[in-house]
Amino acid sequence: MKRKVHNQLRVLWAIDLLAADKKVRASAESLLKVFSKLTSLEIHPSYIVRFSEQAQPLSQGQERKILIANVREAMKKWLSGVKLQLEEPRAVLQKGVYLRSDVDALVSEAKKAKVDFILVNTHARKGFSRFWMGSFAENLMYQSTIPVLFLNPSSKPVSGIKTILFPTNLSPDSHKAMRKVGEMANRLRVELVLYYNVEYFAATTGLALSEMMVLTENIEKNVEERKKTLEKWANQMKKEYGIKVKTIIDDSDVRVSHGIIKASQRLPACMIAMASQTGPVLSVLVGSTTRRVVREAGVPVLALR
Repeated sequence: MKRKVHNQLRVLWAIDLLAADKKVRASAESLLKVFSKLTSLEIHPSYIVRFSEQAQPLSQGQERKILIANVREAMKKWLSGVKLQLEEPRAVLQKGVYLRSDVDALVSEAKKAKVDFILVNTHARKGFSRFWMGSFAENLMYQSTIPVLFLNPSSKPVSGIKTILFPTNLSPDSHKAMRKVGEMANRLRVELVLYYNVEYFAATTGLALSEMMVLTENIEKNVEERKKTLEKWANQMKKEYGIKVKTIIDDSDVRVSHGIIKASQRLPACMIAMASQTGPVLSVLVGSTTRRVVREAGVPVLALR
């Protein structure tokens, strides 16, 4: 049965008033323009005023009102020239000295605004690698319960979106995330591409020939079962969301993140959507594959739970 999907997107645009590079704003603006052409779009610009930017005491009273008014004026100036319909810019005062407080403030604002995702540029003022490791963007990826759409410095201005590439490990959590991505593909009226990377493990040296043959046979059976599962998922998305879906089985001997990026380069006007998970595998999943893709892909990457 086909699901009913609202043809509207709400996005919190997390702007950075301290970003001197005009490409930061331009890349985000070009992507938002694409979304506005594909669906009804509401944009909620927000800026987190970090604790270090607040002259104390400014927690209440007239001083607080003056600070917020000044930040809003700075936001309007930063956003001047943006040819998109924007909601009134929001200045959010962060209340703690730790990076986690910045993230909590942004996610809280996103929840209040009832947005579908947060748009963030992952740029660096002193080198990208220094910005990324232990940064606001990484902490946001780890902690946000709201999907986050990342644009890194290598991302070229987006002129269109025709496909969403969804890498999956075929786990229950991945299936849950896939439904959210299928809903977005429906809203944007684009094709969904399910990607599965076949990870072969090298056989231990010293195995007897008979043992090697049994191991190889079991691996091949497992791969065939996973191919069938992927096709089953694709058919499910077609029926439930009425979208075009195709699958990619990647059995090349490359790191998973590199395989995902290469697949995105072969697809027309692609955006990548990746699931992050909670629990003990979080640091492995987000800290390696998803983080590498966000850091290295030249296309927008949506991280969601």
